[in-house]
Amino acid sequence: MDNLFTLVARHAERSPSKIAVSKWKPGGAFVETSYGELFRTAKKFAALLARLAPAPPPGQMLPMLVGKSADSIAAMLGAIATRTPFSFLNTKSRGPQVAKVLEATGAPVCVVDAPGLVALKGAWKDYPRIARTTWLVIGEALTGIYAEAADVLHGVAHVIRLGEEDQHDEDGIVTHATPRPDVAGTCLFTSGSTGEPKGVLISEADLVRRAEAEIAWFGLGKDDVLMSILPFSFDVGLNQLMTALTVGAELAVLDSWMPADIVAAAEKRKVTGISGVPSIWQDMINAGVAFHKDGRHAALRYITISGGSLSREYLEKLPAIAAGVHIFKTYGQTEAFRATSLRPDDYAKKLDSVGKPFPGVRVYVVREDGTRCGAEEVGEVVHTGLGVMMGYLGNTAVNTEPNNKLRANPFFGDDDPSPFAVFTGDIGYLDDEGYLFLKGRRDGMVKVTGNRVYPQEVASQIVTVPGVRDAVVVGMPRDDGQSVLVAFLAVARDVELSVGALRKALGAKLPPFMIPKEIVIVDHIPRSPSGKPDQRRLVDDYAARSGL
Repeated sequence: MDNLFTLVARHAERSPSKIAVSKWKPGGAFVETSYGELFRTAKKFAALLARLAPAPPPGQMLPMLVGKSADSIAAMLGAIATRTPFSFLNTKSRGPQVAKVLEATGAPVCVVDAPGLVALKGAWKDYPRIARTTWLVIGEALTGIYAEAADVLHGVAHVIRLGEEDQHDEDGIVTHATPRPDVAGTCLFTSGSTGEPKGVLISEADLVRRAEAEIAWFGLGKDDVLMSILPFSFDVGLNQLMTALTVGAELAVLDSWMPADIVAAAEKRKVTGISGVPSIWQDMINAGVAFHKDGRHAALRYITISGGSLSREYLEKLPAIAAGVHIFKTYGQTEAFRATSLRPDDYAKKLDSVGKPFPGVRVYVVREDGTRCGAEEVGEVVHTGLGVMMGYLGNTAVNTEPNNKLRANPFFGDDDPSPFAVFTGDIGYLDDEGYLFLKGRRDGMVKVTGNRVYPQEVASQIVTVPGVRDAVVVGMPRDDGQSVLVAFLAVARDVELSVGALRKALGAKLPPFMIPKEIVIVDHIPRSPSGKPDQRRLVDDYAARSGL
């Protein structure tokens, strides 16, 4: 098993002019970076990093407050070459979040690019940890507000631009190190949309195996072109990046989620695969934008629905905007990547399912006492094997506490040699053919007038009402231990839908206790960078308006 730096070195040697990364620029042009160029930059970065932070102690990492670019990818490769765990941060992070990550990771060095510099502007005044960090600036020459932000940071902290120092000393670069299963390769921070973000540790070996499994699952080769829409701080976006580089394919980087930009970029780069979150496909359906497999998108082979679920209505509509394109549904968590996948051949007959276990994964559904559920019996989803996290940053303990996700595998044995399991907190069931169906979150279940309710089930029914584009339902707790359901929904622009009409429509779909007590119509459902509904923001805005 080779590390990713070694694989890229091999691609650079065999096909130095092969395009590794193409980056979309406003106006529709793409800036191309070859494997030869990418590898040379990665070596420079590795050499500099080896001097700045030689032999990092256990637990120390390299945070990267950067966007998606060939330079940020080279920085990741340089970290791998020096056996330094890396962590792509959400580019919308600000001073408090960045300072917290710096403290948690013990990082003496942090990589930053133009957008990250703006996020840091002035933050050092309230968070001295930022000023005590060495900042390695990557990317194009800085101008305007970015140059101003760099000057401010330069006045209070040690700032280095890649290329300013001698880069020829390659001591410390590990060219043929075997990825280790017991050492962290990266730290992924959860979105924090419903609570405090946590750092999820992924081993070096598991990162490699995830990429290898995805290559086999999607049938990828060096001639593929994968469109990168999702951020590298999101597990699906990171795995797509590592998959493309592992097989020697092209990664076409697009920062826009606009439907018109996606179809235009897919045509221009002859994209063969796109991993997208539900909101991307939902927006395309609502905009009436489609791929043309028999024309300008002839190269497109597959798309994925990852990082969440679409309502049945949108699942039924999706094939119409991607006629002739294979659709894969995938399910997993940051703590347990790629638990299951629904293959294109099963899409129509198992539309509501998230599929069967991914290669190298075992999925169980268990009762509260830990015993396995029978077919169609609802319980908690448990994931073992490929994709299981090492633990959380600062807490890799494995125990049997109900709120601890990482536990000893209760099904360990000859049939399941994985020592650890992730208790996902998701509630669902396996049918008699082994397909997984999800019902909601264990911690999302609320009691309404004594009845157990999963808000996601309510939201799934709301979006079937004509004119409703998107919906989120939350349970607002009351003093008596019960909850009140509040629904937030976005309505199509050309539709007039009153709250009364919606309640009437829901009355034919749901029992009275599942109909939200309050319905709030909003312009749009806010999303996290990974495309998931930002539930915390909705609740905070609602509380502010309601005076709660």
